[in-house]
Amino acid sequence: MHVIGLGEYGTGRAVARALWRRGARVTVSDIKPAEEVAGEVEGLKDTDVMVLTGEEAYRGIEDAEVVVPSPGVPLDIPPLQRARAAGAEIISDIEVGYLLARGPILAVTGTKGKTTTTTLIGELLREAGISALVGGNIGSPLVAVVEEAGAAAAAGGRDPALQRHVLVAEVSSFQLEATRRFRPRVAVLLNLFADHLDRHLDVAAYREAKAKVFANQQPGDSAVIARDDAEAWALRERTQARVWPFSLQEPQPSGADMGDGWLRVEGERVCLASAVRLRGRHNLANVLAALAAAKAIGAPLDRAGQTVARFPGVEHRLEVVGSVRGVMFVNDSQATTPQATIAALEAFDERVTLIAGGRTKVHDFRELGEVMARRGARLVVIGEAAEELAEAAGRAGVAEVVRADALPAAVKTAYALTRPGAHLAGAGGRGPAPQRGEVVLLSPACASFDMFHDMAERGRVFKAVVQELMQRARELA
Repeated sequence: MHVIGLGEYGTGRAVARALWRRGARVTVSDIKPAEEVAGEVEGLKDTDVMVLTGEEAYRGIEDAEVVVPSPGVPLDIPPLQRARAAGAEIISDIEVGYLLARGPILAVTGTKGKTTTTTLIGELLREAGISALVGGNIGSPLVAVVEEAGAAAAAGGRDPALQRHVLVAEVSSFQLEATRRFRPRVAVLLNLFADHLDRHLDVAAYREAKAKVFANQQPGDSAVIARDDAEAWALRERTQARVWPFSLQEPQPSGADMGDGWLRVEGERVCLASAVRLRGRHNLANVLAALAAAKAIGAPLDRAGQTVARFPGVEHRLEVVGSVRGVMFVNDSQATTPQATIAALEAFDERVTLIAGGRTKVHDFRELGEVMARRGARLVVIGEAAEELAEAAGRAGVAEVVRADALPAAVKTAYALTRPGAHLAGAGGRGPAPQRGEVVLLSPACASFDMFHDMAERGRVFKAVVQELMQRARELA
């Protein structure tokens, strides 16, 4: 077996170890020089896994029966083409995890909202007394989570609660496109709009990759699908599972919906919508999906309202970093498409100064420009897409567009443009009434790879600059 990719997320190493432990003869390779992946190589020293790096990386790949590329490896690279032509089966890491798993898998996919929804589902299951482990495209690779579940089951002896974990996995289109047998007990599709067109041939290819989450489901399984998203809803035809629709717009007696201010599952009230801490209407949809998925896997929801009300969200997703003299700073570095940034803008009643830009994944910023103009947003642009964004914003009528060379300068420029909290005359002349300050929002609408290693580094740089501004304000107070 040949595993491709040794990176900081540990997917290749986790797959190699899991296969080696089960008696497979494994080679793992990476085109980076050995010194750049030294930590991952060190993690395989106690095995007899063969490690090939640099120019030697793909030596002998044509002899492999199975090749497992890490998610970041495109499926059309020449070594994979050679292996495929020689008869090798190409499968993703989540397929390996599925084949090795003992317990049921609950898989979450979609263009945006995956991490928030996956994390919340884990919280809901644990609060309901169901043993749940979370991983996949976030945190630990699915294979590593499967190994953790196996170790816990062995330690639990005859205790059935420890023998059967629910594995909650965020799964990406990159992972799904190389699956053949992957069959989640519950599959969640949050939404579907253009993304990753730098990897997928076109929107149709991206849609087909996402649809594979349903390909092997059977009537005893469940599919939680966004009723309000026409592209996502159309894929209900691809599953044999019971469909649990979720909607913010229409009643869904057999799924999840919002009515009379309540989030409901199968018509039963679970939580007041106003109790949800997460900002934005799109996050209410994510919560509905999480509630439906938890119910579909068998979790009681009698304590779910408390869990939802406590849930603060996850890093880099509309993460409130802090305030400086009444100006709120929000880190939404995860927003790598125009649609995600639109959802972020619409999460705020306050006027927003938006920091956007990076490497484009989708070359159409027209709607984003229109939303910025309609909401009176200011724009600070950075990165490779700066001119493209600025042009779209200008055509839409955005009045203030400023360019910055790097993110730290963009944060400081945005702060200078943004108005702090103030006191205005109250209604009817009854004296001053407080006005909330405006918002500086990092929501790039683009990938980060022109300036950063990944979106997480971009978010951390943003937060570090905000912390500097907060410290300076404290010193001057």
